Amino acid sequence: MLDAPQGEDDPHDACGVQASRMALQVTLGTLAGHTVVTVLAVHDENPGPARLALLALSMAAVLALQYAHSTRRPRDWPVRTRALTLSAQAVVTFLPLVWLGMPWGAMAGLLAGSILLVVPGRLRWPLYASVIAAIVAAVVAIAGPGKAAYGLGATLLASLIIYGVSSLSDLVTELRDTRRELAGMAVIQERLRVAHDLHDLLGYSLSAIALKSELGYRLLPTAPDRARSEVAEVLGIAGEALADVRVVATGYRDMSLADEAESALSVLTAAQIEAEADLTCGPLPREVDTVLAIVLREAVTNALRHSKAQHCAITATREGGTVSLRIRNDGVGETSPDTLPEGGSGLGNLTTRLRGIGGDLSGGPAEDGWFEVVARTPVVPRPEDRRAEPEPEEQRKAARPWAPRMARAMLLAVLAGYTLITMINVAATTPSGAAFLAFLGCLAVVVTVQVLLSLRPPHTWPGYARGIGLGVLAAATYAPLLWLGGPWGSMAGFLAGSFLFTVGGRLRWVLYTASVAVVIPVGAAAGDSLYEIVYETDSSLMAGLAVYAFTALYRLVSELHEARGALVRMAVARERLIVERELHEVLGSSLSEVTMKCALIHRMLPRSPGPAQDELTTVLDISRQALADVRLVARGYRGQPVAHDPSYTLGLSGAAN
Repeated sequence: MLDAPQGEDDPHDACGVQASRMALQVTLGTLAGHTVVTVLAVHDENPGPARLALLALSMAAVLALQYAHSTRRPRDWPVRTRALTLSAQAVVTFLPLVWLGMPWGAMAGLLAGSILLVVPGRLRWPLYASVIAAIVAAVVAIAGPGKAAYGLGATLLASLIIYGVSSLSDLVTELRDTRRELAGMAVIQERLRVAHDLHDLLGYSLSAIALKSELGYRLLPTAPDRARSEVAEVLGIAGEALADVRVVATGYRDMSLADEAESALSVLTAAQIEAEADLTCGPLPREVDTVLAIVLREAVTNALRHSKAQHCAITATREGGTVSLRIRNDGVGETSPDTLPEGGSGLGNLTTRLRGIGGDLSGGPAEDGWFEVVARTPVVPRPEDRRAEPEPEEQRKAARPWAPRMARAMLLAVLAGYTLITMINVAATTPSGAAFLAFLGCLAVVVTVQVLLSLRPPHTWPGYARGIGLGVLAAATYAPLLWLGGPWGSMAGFLAGSFLFTVGGRLRWVLYTASVAVVIPVGAAAGDSLYEIVYETDSSLMAGLAVYAFTALYRLVSELHEARGALVRMAVARERLIVERELHEVLGSSLSEVTMKCALIHRMLPRSPGPAQDELTTVLDISRQALADVRLVARGYRGQPVAHDPSYTLGLSGAAN
């Protein structure tokens, strides 16, 4: 049995690893930014040693708990552990407010984010809302109603960033697992196709070879010329079977209902079954013609194997937009409706094929006592009927593009959150309505350009277009300085983040740093305090990092989602290569030997009937063994599991075991 290759990397896993690493880095950066802002805010109020000690202890506890919630998959923890860690974080979030006051309020956003990360189901949203409401109430009690809107916006934004970055890391991992499931399902479908084709194509050919070889063996002593004719037909069937081996491995084969009916009549006659065919359905589309030809082939094979038929009738008619194929025989025997299981072997394989083009299959004893198989299908295939039955939950989950949508929604929510906080900050410091309206116009330009840069893939932007976009973004970012007189909120955040994902190499970090560094001299010239300058710089750095992270993660998730198709194709191609090799080893040598010996027998007859009969005995043995091998391999392919790793492969020898 072929073993799964070990240590082979998924070529698309690098994107997932990069996304997970980036999510961790941004999480740490966000925690560091909150730490700096909180420490500076507390220090700006000239705290005593006791308050500084409380700050250090509280900060250490909050950061440790938040790091665990953001990086350790807390939803997999026991319920008691989750309840204890969340309760502990709530205590070290709210209790220090009594001594540290408003500067400690930034930590509330971390607690709200942890609620979303730790609590599953619908319960998390009421808890999340209660934390937000409690923080707003605390802000109002400490700083007055004027700070309520800011406290609400800051807490929502901080919680969203923590939840978004942390959960996107899990989302990328889940998406990678889903892609593997999808590839595994594609391999399973390919194996089912192989099992069906082995039974439907090669099973018929090998049965015909065995039947005609046996007929030739019986005819050889008394009618060597007729035996020679049967051997010639065996030679032709063996050649077709060799071609079918390649067809089974590589994909679908076009077949003709008319040609198949002619072949069926020949085989039935050789089996001493009186047969007739009446095809009045006219020309058919390629897909319908092929499926009905396979139905006819399997029905005839079923009659030869399982019944004692003496007569067989084949009819194909067209009524309106429907074509009907009916195969009847008078040897009911073991041929009964029980040979039509859903998804099973034999005629049951055909149900899936017919449903794939909008048709159906029925079979059983007719009123006159004959057994009949009836296939009906639209003349024009209806592929949508393939989804008539509900798909498995795993397949719906794998096909649904939920991951890119979630990543895009988080990106837009972060941009909206920073926009809201900026508007609140500027509204509180702008002296006139006209200045504020002018600022809103510039902010609208900033947000619009940022959304375009973030959502559109970089390869769709020509170099000059990216340059123009960054130029417009920079102008709209710094223009309000002309009338505001100082930095505004996270002034350079959007611009800094855009530099990171639009400019390549080390230059992007230089531009990122330079765009934020402008805040320092501007703030100093405007007479801002050291705390205000550090806060504005830190806020811009955090905003730029968040914009960059959510944009990059959105693009990586989209690339991973789009890579599913390539992964599925690779998995199916690999499976086909293995099938081709194994079928060649299992059946190719047998069919080649049958072809060679039939050619030899054909040359011997009619002059040397004795040696020819010995060779024909060998052909009969080989064909029977090959038919048994086909049945065993087909059953093995249907029954073998598939590992989640798309590189997992199936060996036919293992299936035979």
